[in-house]
Amino acid sequence: MDAGVNYPWFSYGWDFGAAPPGWRDGNDPAWLAHIGTHLEHLAAIGISVLRWFILGDGLSYGTGPTAPAPDRSATGDSTGWRFDPPALTGEFRQHFAAVLQSFAAQTAPRPVRLLPVLADYKFCEPGVWPVSSDDAALRQGGRDEGWVKGGRAEAITANRQRFIGQVLEPLLRLSRGYPDTIYAWDIFNEPEWVTNGWHPDRGTDHPVNESEMRAFLEDAASAIRDAGFSSTIGFGLIETIRQTHLYADINQFHHYTDGSRFLERNPFDPRQRAIVGEFATSTAEDTWPELRQRSQRILERLRLAESQGYDLALAWSFQAHDRHTSWTPQAENDIKCFTQERNCP
Repeated sequence: MDAGVNYPWFSYGWDFGAAPPGWRDGNDPAWLAHIGTHLEHLAAIGISVLRWFILGDGLSYGTGPTAPAPDRSATGDSTGWRFDPPALTGEFRQHFAAVLQSFAAQTAPRPVRLLPVLADYKFCEPGVWPVSSDDAALRQGGRDEGWVKGGRAEAITANRQRFIGQVLEPLLRLSRGYPDTIYAWDIFNEPEWVTNGWHPDRGTDHPVNESEMRAFLEDAASAIRDAGFSSTIGFGLIETIRQTHLYADINQFHHYTDGSRFLERNPFDPRQRAIVGEFATSTAEDTWPELRQRSQRILERLRLAESQGYDLALAWSFQAHDRHTSWTPQAENDIKCFTQERNCP
């Protein structure tokens, strides 16, 4: 089994394309000065795949006059948002091309490959305005409505073909220039949390209907295959794959146990790869019940995933700061022990 890591971003939602005024020092994205060193370091400990969110919540895709806007025709408690997916800006495409070039420039014997994630579930959540305007004509604390986090569900629903054509297909064309750098294309991170009928709460008030999400994922997977890449979907739960029967070229689910969820043996068709797309490095926060009588170390988690028949497991995370992340020297040493098949204490 291979070991991977979720980068998963340097600046969530604005790693690519323009950034809000004052959020970035200069014109270059912050990751540009670090990615070469990061890839060299990760390759040295045996990481084979790096998972990176491209659009995230969409902050830098669709800005100014093309930003999402509240549905002024909505009535009652509706929180609908309107969004007509624009073409990617030249700046966005240049930044993504720079990522591909950075991966292609690696000199390690076994270089790290990229698993780009097109969009996160927060892309579809109701929009929020994170930027205050400096316009003196606005009241103090006024918002800049040209910058919106979320609010882009219509890219998945009513405008999915336009979104695929305006965003995914141009990114795939760029990727085709560096085919050896791409492990697969991940269409969507944890679609359950914004999809009616898929969310564990079985609610009907989520931004995307089941039929709409299914159509988007199937159409996007077809575009990815047509470009010559493998597709995957970053489902938050293995149960969603069983429920939907949405099997990708690489079946993926995320494994956070809350102290009670066991990692089951790979149940998928052996002709398809199966991967654990996320698992916590914070062992105190996320206890694996199978390991209660043993060590909760990352080394033991990787060994367990391998014994259960998975092809790849990706740790969460190298860059994020959340309750599931504890990227420590011990975690790195555990990964190195696993990838180099060393007997480590």
